Amino acid sequence: MNQSLILDGNIAVIRNTYERAVFHYTHSFNYIGFDNWLKEGNLESQVVLYKDCKHFIDFNDWKNELSILKLTPKDTSVMEGQVGLSDYKNWYTLRSIQLVSELYIDELKSFGFSY
Repeated sequence: MNQSLILDGNIAVIRNTYERAVFHYTHSFNYIGFDNWLKEGNLESQVVLYKDCKHFIDFNDWKNELSILKLTPKDTSVMEGQVGLSDYKNWYTLRSIQLVSELYIDELKSFGFSY
């Protein structure tokens, strides 16, 4: 499954690290336990995925952020129908929060996510 959301080649749509991890785990069909899945390195850091992007917008407010930044990508169809997981916090455990914090420290620091 493609883990990146890029508009016009240089606008990265970043997503809360934990929400993104839960989304990709539940869509992976590799149900080995969330913590085990994280430890296997199945989720690539958004810092790596978007290293060549010039602009970053938040997944949860992408339309508004495009407008504020006055960015007009030619094609936003990749975003249509995408929804956030409202229940991702139900997956919180002390261990999973620790794993996400350790494995994706670069992403958390770069994009300011916290738990």
